[in-house]
This record gives sequence, structure tokens and C-alpha cells, in this order.
Amino acid sequence: MSDNEKLKEELSKLPAMDPMTKMLVDNVLKKHGVTKDKMKKLSDEEKEMFLKMLNDVKEKAQALADNQNKNKTVTEKTNQRTEKQNTRREQLIQQLKQKRQNKKEQ
Repeated sequence: MSDNEKLKEELSKLPAMDPMTKMLVDNVLKKHGVTKDKMKKLSDEEKEMFLKMLNDVKEKAQALADNQNKNKTVTEKTNQRTEKQNTRREQLIQQLKQKRQNKKEQ
């Protein structure tokens, strides 16, 4: 398999670009006066380097998302524990109030 075929195969595996990203990229390119006729053709090495960079960014984004999900889960567990502790604390406070009330009545 030639390098070009490998690159095409790698590109086909990448997810389709969402419309928002496409619009932002188009706007940035237009802002800087980049058009199809002005773009230089990328060499195979540059294409490969670009794909590696893209995969690296994708992995970092996935790691960041995973880390945020993990932190969210830890925070939720902590909040649940705190709620349980608060509930138990409220129960104890109620018991103390009742005991004091009973002592006053006697």
C-alpha cells in the first residue's frame, strides 16, 4: 500500500467535520486571504505530520473529557456523602430538640 493510500485511509477514518467547525475554519481562512488557488500542495511528509498532530490533539481532547467525567463522578459521590451526613446530622439535632422538649415538659 502506497503512502497516499495510507493517508487516504487514515483520513477516511476521521469523523466528519461538524458544520460549526467548518464555518469557523472557513472564516479564519477567508480572513487571512487563503483561497484554494493560493494554497500550496502538501507533501506526503507534511500530510503524515498533520495526521499525527490531529490524532495527538484528538487523544488529548479525549483524555481531558475522560478526566472531567471522572472528576464529575467523584464530585457527585462526595455530594451524596455530604447529603447523607447532613441528613444524619439533622436527625440527631431533631432528637436533641425532642429530648430537651421532653425534659422541659417533665
